[in-house]
Amino acid sequence: MFGGAYELSIDSKGRLAIPAKFRELLTRHFTPALVATLEKRSHLLLYPEAGWRTVESQLLQLPVAGNKVLQAYQNLLLHNADTLELDGAGRILIPLHLRKLLSFEREVYVVGRANRIEVWGRALWQEQNNAALDMDEDMLAAELGKTQLQL
Repeated sequence: MFGGAYELSIDSKGRLAIPAKFRELLTRHFTPALVATLEKRSHLLLYPEAGWRTVESQLLQLPVAGNKVLQAYQNLLLHNADTLELDGAGRILIPLHLRKLLSFEREVYVVGRANRIEVWGRALWQEQNNAALDMDEDMLAAELGKTQLQL
């Protein structure tokens, strides 16, 4: 559903403009609110509220008893989840506690990734994108050959 990459900036107050294409999808199919959380310092995850409820349910069903790795992962996503309302200008305010945990500050890419939106620091996004573009074609073909993917 969400697709595309947009080069944007987080302002000095921590506000980020959500691209018009994403706002339109949100208002047409969901509520104009997003749930923000993170799974790594490299990027912020933004889910439509309804989509987050599905992820939240799956996280709560993880077999965490006695598994410190899964418990830590579950806690990270659930403890940091915060519902964000879009303001009249189509911006969200990224909470300070999330901004402090991220490895980037202002210059970002806002990227659609099917069921969610991701916010990446610009330098890391460009680095990872370039690495994927320069990937060994034979190695990629071998790995894709092990899957059912047909493009």
